[in-house]
Amino acid sequence: SLPLSSVPPGGFLPHQDATAYATDALASRHISVRVAIDPADEHNGPLEIPIRPGLHSQGIYPNAAGVIEREVEEQLGPWEPVLVQPGDLVLFDSYLPHRSVTNTSDRWRRSAYLTYNVAREGDLHAAYYRTKLAAFKEGSAGSISITKDFGGDIVVP
Repeated sequence: SLPLSSVPPGGFLPHQDATAYATDALASRHISVRVAIDPADEHNGPLEIPIRPGLHSQGIYPNAAGVIEREVEEQLGPWEPVLVQPGDLVLFDSYLPHRSVTNTSDRWRRSAYLTYNVAREGDLHAAYYRTKLAAFKEGSAGSISITKDFGGDIVVP
C-alpha cells in the first residue's frame, strides 16, 4: 500500500459503494463480486482495503460526494492491496471502505463487478439506473458514478 502522501491522482478515491448505490433510497446493503480479468499487483493500481476487521459495520463514513474525508481515510489505515489473478473472485460488502491508485504500468487491470442486494428488498436494477441517470442529468454525479469517487480519466481500449 502506498503512503497517502504518495498516492497519485486517478484511480478510485477512498469510498464505500453504499453511497454510490443510493442505499438510503434503494436497498439497505449490497454485495459486490469482483471477477479479475487481468492480474492486479502492486504496480498496476490494485484495489486497496483497510486491514482492520469490522470497518464495514460502522455505517457511512464522513464523505463529500461519496469520497471519504482525508482525515477519516488516514484513521482507517493501514490499507492493504488486494492482489488477484485472472478468474479470482473478491466479494465485499457495500459498506467496506476501499480505494485504488492510478494504474501507471503498461498493463491492464480489468475487472468485472457484479452487485447484488438481498432478494426481499426487490429487484432494484432499473431503479438504480434511473437514479444514476437522474444524477447525471442534474449534474450532481461524477464522471462514471452517482458519486465522485473516480479520480482518473476514462480510457477506451
